[in-house]
Amino acid sequence: MEQIRAAFAEAISEAIRECHEFGYHPTKWEAMNRAQHPVEASIKLVQSPEFQDGFRKLLREGREHLTVEAIMLRPEFASLFSGQLLQAARWRLQSAPR
Repeated sequence: MEQIRAAFAEAISEAIRECHEFGYHPTKWEAMNRAQHPVEASIKLVQSPEFQDGFRKLLREGREHLTVEAIMLRPEFASLFSGQLLQAARWRLQSAPR
């Protein structure tokens, strides 16, 4: 399980790097990941009743693959999250205003 958690953290780091490359700097998300492991930070975001500005920006920019939700839903990371959390991630991707 620790290897999967480490791979998830690396996928999140890669997404953040890609965001910086196109000029978006997710500073709040970066701070959350410094304060706790990206798995726990991701759970907090997905459980949030609000669609974060950065999440909506990524969707508007056509960069859904960089969202926490999309990364959580990758088959290699699904075992890190409950079915309910994965369903919430899927719902957020489908329902968020763009």
